[in-house]
Amino acid sequence: MDTSLILVKTDKGVEEIRSRSFGLPQALRALLIMADGSISMSNLLQRTAQLPLAQENIEWLVSEGFVESVRPGGRPASRPSPRDALIALSRELLGAEAPKVIERLKDVPESPAELQAAIERCHKFIKLTIDEKKAAQFLQAGRALLS
Repeated sequence: MDTSLILVKTDKGVEEIRSRSFGLPQALRALLIMADGSISMSNLLQRTAQLPLAQENIEWLVSEGFVESVRPGGRPASRPSPRDALIALSRELLGAEAPKVIERLKDVPESPAELQAAIERCHKFIKLTIDEKKAAQFLQAGRALLS
């Protein structure tokens, strides 16, 4: 993720701040509050360096649609890459087990064929080492991300 981008709340993020509709944990909520349209990703990371998983939590807020990154001047940045979306899916679905899968996704080329093959490999890995139900969910959601 380009750390020079500015983070702004989406309508979903504003709704969470206003009414706690999505029940974000306090750590995520604090990061959401800080994404006020005037702070870059790099500044936010500097301010939150002492927090565990700050960058991962910011990326999760982006992937889940609570914040979006815009270029200075307000132009929206491009959507996350399919690989980044798969990494976010892994974090969301697998929680503490996600790093095992993320390591398998980090260096995958962005081509659709390579990403599809990675989804299949990760599905097998999750099925064998973590949970069959989560493996099926990962496979279904991963394929949907690529379509």
